[in-house]
Amino acid sequence: MNSFIKNIENKLQIKSNYLLLLAIFNGAILMNFHKLIFLNPLALFVIIGFVLISIINIKYWWATIVNSIISIYFLIDKFPRIGNHSTIILFFSLFLLVVFTLKLSSKKPIFNTNFISYFFRTITVTIYFYSGFHKLNTDFFNSCVSCVNEVNVYALSNFINERFVLPEFWSRFFQYGTLFIELILPFGLLHFKTRKIAGFLLLCFHCYLSLSGFADFSCVGLFLILGCLVNFEEKTISKNNLKAVKLFLIFIIFAIIIRYYLPTFGIDNYKNTFIEGFIFDIGFVIFIYTFFKSYSAKEYTYTKKFNTYLIPIFVIINLWTLKGYFGLGNAGNLTMFSNLVTEKSTNNHLLFDTKKTKLFDFEEDYVEIIYLKNKNIREDFNGYKLPLVEFNFLVNYWNKTYTDKVPCKLIYKGKIFETNDIRTSEFNQTKWWYKYLSFRKIQSKGPNECRW
Repeated sequence: MNSFIKNIENKLQIKSNYLLLLAIFNGAILMNFHKLIFLNPLALFVIIGFVLISIINIKYWWATIVNSIISIYFLIDKFPRIGNHSTIILFFSLFLLVVFTLKLSSKKPIFNTNFISYFFRTITVTIYFYSGFHKLNTDFFNSCVSCVNEVNVYALSNFINERFVLPEFWSRFFQYGTLFIELILPFGLLHFKTRKIAGFLLLCFHCYLSLSGFADFSCVGLFLILGCLVNFEEKTISKNNLKAVKLFLIFIIFAIIIRYYLPTFGIDNYKNTFIEGFIFDIGFVIFIYTFFKSYSAKEYTYTKKFNTYLIPIFVIINLWTLKGYFGLGNAGNLTMFSNLVTEKSTNNHLLFDTKKTKLFDFEEDYVEIIYLKNKNIREDFNGYKLPLVEFNFLVNYWNKTYTDKVPCKLIYKGKIFETNDIRTSEFNQTKWWYKYLSFRKIQSKGPNECRW
């Protein structure tokens, strides 16, 4: 077995900072599946086991490959109805498998180090930019409902141990601060003179977000930003960076296990994700402090042949994240916590008018739910509208998943429809491609509240 792996290593010839990135990605996979500790603890402990292998020796790159295969197994069937960070994990897991397979079957280099740096920066800058772009809407700037309120109040109220309402001034401050960080700051990663400060500030932003329940996303953010920063030509990892990344992975494991046992200590559930994020941040801060203490940015050379790969990647991300403005789904495509509305009559984006941009009217053909209840359905749909394609998909899913009836009363095309089990109605008729049209529920009135 050892000789088999050594033969593969000789073919792959993985340089030191690739190994560093693979270890961080392994940690990101683990953070992505942290909730499995409640749903499928055995699967999570298998993932933890392969992260421990990375801790034992960072050169054991295959531990990340195994966890990538596990992540594909859990995510591929649920895509695109997964979190944005999960989509990124899925993409890079597939990418790693393809690259490793091509590398094993070819004696020539697949990509050079210059390309890999531009590859990471193209993806990272585009993702951050559109995360901010979708927030350019009237309700994100409405201090009564802006998503900055929910995110910041959670973190700050846990610090002072008191819940409060964010004052309008601070809501405004966080609104414009968030837009600067997401829309403008990432472009600093493109030039080697501004790369260090841009990367550092973005990671500080993620450090804070971890305290608001987004440690999983922050770990993915670290992976992406680190891919923009590291020198892929370095032959060795410094001892300090090696110790720091191992310590970081240990704190990830510790954070997840502590989260599981918190309820047994009688701690308020409201604090659980904050405590998990705080423990995660200890390892996170140790790593980024150690990394930046000795970091200096390298200048890379761009060549036209990179366009063959980078332009399609850029176009695909654009189509994925802008599809909501064309009428092909507005959830799970970087629109999270943006207050965005794309339905024609209530569209709130400042730059896109969906009355003019929509090519498909799936969102405008909706049902208005008066009453819907089932103990297994956690989301409240009462009083909201749902695009018919989304409702059909959900009803079909409930029919396959739940045994209890789902009583419902709704309005569709001006007619009232009432049943003691919507699962047995004509609304459970769906098509395979409805799965890929993921829409949010639509408010019937008032400014659009914050929701994922």
